[in-house]
Amino acid sequence: MICPRCGKPAEEGMNHCPYCGAPLQQDSQQASTPRYTAAPTPGPALAGNSAEPPVIQLMRRMARSPYFLVPAIGFTCMVAFNLAAGLFNASPAVLESYLAPLYAYSNDAQMASIADTLSVVLTASAGGALLGQIPAILVAVSIWMMYATAVNESGKPLQTAGLTIIRVLQIISLVLVCLTALLIVVIFGLVFVGLGQFDDAGAAMAVMAVVLVLIAVIFALDIVYYVKLVGLLNNLRQTIWTGTPQGKISSYVAVLSILGGVVSLGTFLTGNVFSGLAGVASAVSGIGFGIFLFQYRDQLRALEPQNTAMPGAYSYEYRS
Repeated sequence: MICPRCGKPAEEGMNHCPYCGAPLQQDSQQASTPRYTAAPTPGPALAGNSAEPPVIQLMRRMARSPYFLVPAIGFTCMVAFNLAAGLFNASPAVLESYLAPLYAYSNDAQMASIADTLSVVLTASAGGALLGQIPAILVAVSIWMMYATAVNESGKPLQTAGLTIIRVLQIISLVLVCLTALLIVVIFGLVFVGLGQFDDAGAAMAVMAVVLVLIAVIFALDIVYYVKLVGLLNNLRQTIWTGTPQGKISSYVAVLSILGGVVSLGTFLTGNVFSGLAGVASAVSGIGFGIFLFQYRDQLRALEPQNTAMPGAYSYEYRS
């Protein structure tokens, strides 16, 4: 062994040079031992990783499950079929079906004029129907945004943009339903005032009163549905932001969603084939999302601490 300071020979195994006292084992130790070790860098967290709060893991699992995917696909198909139905209503085949009964009663010039007018009417009707699908298209996009953030394995937290878009659209729908209900009440009120001027209008007024009550009940149920749905969507956003369950999961929204899906099945036999398929897809979506809400509520209940009598124990209420 050669001393690194004075260059004189020293026996192997000596710790210091016998001539200058310089340490001899330092270099060999440094050669065999790294001067530093890099701290391990954590990899990206997988979707639903254990570092996330249990409720966030649950939301990811539910959004990736068939309980969410089946109604999401159903809603998307409903939008696609409604768009196809709107385009079909302006097609030459539909125009010809309207014109066919008139050929025996009109000459060529009259038929050409009728065809031009009817074509404009059908095109405008189809255009209006397509414009009316814009909110549904936005909802479909938002649903898949929610799915995309749930399956994202880059370690990013859940995003609430999809829920926010749907919530804004439902608030707009709530306002429109309220305005429509108010308009119907005003119209019925004017009709009642007009009928009140006739002595023999008692029976007609009684029938209209019954109809008005039925309409009021339907609108009341609809308004309550939108109010609870907006609250539910806001609770889901708060849950994602805080990592703890917020508010209640409304059974009312789930039940009305299922009933709406059942009613949609009635449109299968009406309109063209695309309208019928849209009705079936709407039924799958409504019933599916209702079942999804019930499943999500039950899974949330399973997260509740079992022993709430212990000091410091806590409990959340998710019941509607």
